[in-house]
Amino acid sequence: MSNEAFYFDALKRIASYQSPEKLRRNAIKQYGLSGEEAIEMAYENVIEEAKRAVKGKRRPAPEVPHG
Repeated sequence: MSNEAFYFDALKRIASYQSPEKLRRNAIKQYGLSGEEAIEMAYENVIEEAKRAVKGKRRPAPEVPHG
């Protein structure tokens, strides 16, 4: 899988996380957690998603302007 596809997939997963407001409303029913606990766990999950997306990857070389 290309780096771009890997990054895209990670960003799509992160983008699908519930908003803090939605987590506050639904956390007890969905996860058995308080809203604040659910938000904290979601934050930790976002960080882990990002770490996995860049693990072992190199920063792309800057593009050289043509002309």
